[in-house]
Amino acid sequence: MRLPLLLSQFLYQNKKLNLQGIGSFSLDPSVVIPDGSDKDPHSIASGISFVNANIQAADDDLIEFIKIHTGKMKPLASADLDFYLTTGTQLLNIGKPFYLDGIGTLIKNKQGKLDFTPGEYSTLKLEDTENEKREKAEKRKALTESSHRAEVPQGNKSRQIILALAFIAGLVIVGWGGYTLYKKNTVPEPADTATPVSAGPEAPRTDTQSVAANQPASTQAKKPDSLATSAAPVATATPPANGDGTPYKFVILQTANKTRALRRYNQLLSFDLNIKMDTRDSSFFKLYFPITALNRDTIRIKDSLASYYASKVVIER
Repeated sequence: MRLPLLLSQFLYQNKKLNLQGIGSFSLDPSVVIPDGSDKDPHSIASGISFVNANIQAADDDLIEFIKIHTGKMKPLASADLDFYLTTGTQLLNIGKPFYLDGIGTLIKNKQGKLDFTPGEYSTLKLEDTENEKREKAEKRKALTESSHRAEVPQGNKSRQIILALAFIAGLVIVGWGGYTLYKKNTVPEPADTATPVSAGPEAPRTDTQSVAANQPASTQAKKPDSLATSAAPVATATPPANGDGTPYKFVILQTANKTRALRRYNQLLSFDLNIKMDTRDSSFFKLYFPITALNRDTIRIKDSLASYYASKVVIER
């Protein structure tokens, strides 16, 4: 129920209504308040009188009455009443009338006092408002339950769709991971680590003897066809016959990949080649052939190794 109607109902029940900053209203005890079933429910509230009075504080009984019928806490009920009366006082101060539903109208005269004109009695009963509230609460409850029943199947359907999508996404992720792993494991080695499939070129020669002459007999005995799956013959560090040669390192692989370096090193060792490996703090690996040769032959040896092993060859001393 609205606050103005509660004020009139409080006056009807208690026969007196004190409003802070406004004054005091009284109702003749002999007056019978009309109800909606009367032939003429719109009767003038002639039994209500008003007295200008300096009322400083709100009536505790009135605050409790508002609290009970609005369901608000007492401080909120008091704040609502104070706001309503403050608004009415402002209207009166600017010469406007302040209408109280079910009671009458107040207006400020030239002497600064309030003149009261009775209005019409309110036929609204507190019992009616309680029934209305109860009916509204029941309607709200019925609507909420029907809405909930309608939403439950939809909610279950949405959850099923989300679970299905999550399952499909999981299958896609697992399948992609397996494909990536398979592809990674089946990618062929780069050209610099693969064993040549063609017959090896002529081995580099030193000034006084061929590189092949310094290889073990087992390697020398191999035919070109058998070298198609092995490494090229490489000379050992035997100096030329005249003793003018210089020892060099012909580096065929430099990498930070330990697995790659060891695999290539063991592969070349299996061919009985004089391959060497240097490492720096197990973070960088270098594979090379130690060959003693004349300075004028180094470029030819380098080109021959680079062509056969399909890698960049670096000469170090």
